[in-house]
Amino acid sequence: MNNKSQTLSNKSNMFENVKKHFLEAESLPAACYKDRDFYNTEIEMVFLKSWLFVGRQEKLPCNKSYFVVDLLNESLIITKDEDGAIHAFQNLCRHRGARLLDDNGTIKHIRCPYHNWAYSLSGELIGAPDMQKTKNFCKKNNGLIKVKIESWAGFLFINFDHKSISLLEYLGDLPKTLENYDLTNMLCIKEIYHQVACNWKLYTEVDMEDYHAPTVHPLSIGRQIFPRQPSNGEYETTFFEHPKTVSVIPTDKGPTFPSIEGISGKAATGTYFTMIYPGFFLVTTLDSYWWINKIPIDATNSEVHVGYCFPASTVKREDFNEISLRYIERWDRVIDEDNKICERHQSGINSRWCLPGRLSFHEEVVNAMNKWLIEKIQPNKANQNAQQ
Repeated sequence: MNNKSQTLSNKSNMFENVKKHFLEAESLPAACYKDRDFYNTEIEMVFLKSWLFVGRQEKLPCNKSYFVVDLLNESLIITKDEDGAIHAFQNLCRHRGARLLDDNGTIKHIRCPYHNWAYSLSGELIGAPDMQKTKNFCKKNNGLIKVKIESWAGFLFINFDHKSISLLEYLGDLPKTLENYDLTNMLCIKEIYHQVACNWKLYTEVDMEDYHAPTVHPLSIGRQIFPRQPSNGEYETTFFEHPKTVSVIPTDKGPTFPSIEGISGKAATGTYFTMIYPGFFLVTTLDSYWWINKIPIDATNSEVHVGYCFPASTVKREDFNEISLRYIERWDRVIDEDNKICERHQSGINSRWCLPGRLSFHEEVVNAMNKWLIEKIQPNKANQNAQQ
């Protein structure tokens, strides 16, 4: 972290009004959404120390399969080896650092396209041509660089910090809260990647407040009220009590899919909107779910990765393709509307005269997420004098 970013993130008075009770608080200062040095601090203190979603296990359909993830100016290879174990590695050769793989597929081993070094799918160096004259060279010490990877309910998360807590510790009580949605037995039927000209936080904030819905989504969503729920983990969640799926447009009178088999309890009465920090948004409703994952590209641009999922039994239905088109249409429409409003939001915040604004009662979780961020970049100062 350079001197400028240290100065910016350590200005305790900069966040004084953010730390207040949300009905007395202000939004984050505009610099937090556009300053390059503040962004670099976030990468170091937040993204390189948090569990980050990289894909569903369905992206590894069989042993010897792999896929590549590019994020935060890094590249990772996610593999399922010959025995079915899942691994994550830095996507670079240990010889001189060349990029190894792209895209996804099935392979026997990982081979460097530059000098033909070869690695097993569990990361061991198994071939290094013409290295026999190199003194003190040992294949055992030159395997691929490992990255922590763990799974929950079919979701794969990585963490660049080898000293981090486990994924389940990070999630706290969230797996218990969402267990009745049977997420493990869901299938992702479509993924889309968007590049959006906004800071990653603007997109996380729009996902977790219902204030904008009647204005930005008058037909695709309409008015919703989803209050903040208790949580014990690195996440925030809200709940919208409604007896029908929210995966179709409210005025759509066409057929919908049956509820998830065995769904019960609170899950059977509505929809959870969950943000797993720092940027993985998950909507779990009665018959389906979708995610919107935000990864920053730079201070004012983000990659938005979207996935649409249904129970495996629903995907097998003869009428699945016909009915699911209306679900996808609704999801695509909402994403497009959020993309556009977040870019307009960034355009305004880019002004040198933009000042923090006051929050409505709809924006409690926005304030909670702002406080979470401050705690990460000012770990010894964030809670001083903060009102809960």
